[in-house]
Order: sequence, then structure tokens, then C-alpha cells
Amino acid sequence: MFIRRVRKKDHQTGTTYFYHQLVESYRTPKGPRQRTLLNLGKLDLEPKQLKGLANRIEEILTG
Repeated sequence: MFIRRVRKKDHQTGTTYFYHQLVESYRTPKGPRQRTLLNLGKLDLEPKQLKGLANRIEEILTG
């Protein structure tokens, strides 16, 4: 699992927004895919802290 930073642009105002998603990678016969597990919204964290957050959420989900 990892946290992806997503950029969204409002075309009417030209403003760019960033939000975060918890994403899981998995393999299929057609190749690797990614699945969004959780939308986290806007996070004010350093990039180094995002991996730790993803690991902690995975620990909680798997027990």
C-alpha cells in the first residue's frame, strides 16, 4: 500500500487542488493494477511521513 497525491484542477477558476488516496497494488493476468482503498482528503504531512502513515493504516486493517 502507498499514499498517492492527486492533483485536481478547477477549470472555471484555474485553481489547483491536491488530495491524497490510499492505494493498493495488485497483479492480474493483464498486468499490475492499482485500486483506491480510501480517500484521505488533504493532508499536511511531509512526503517521508506518508509512507509511515500508509504502513500504520495497513497494520490496522490487517490486524
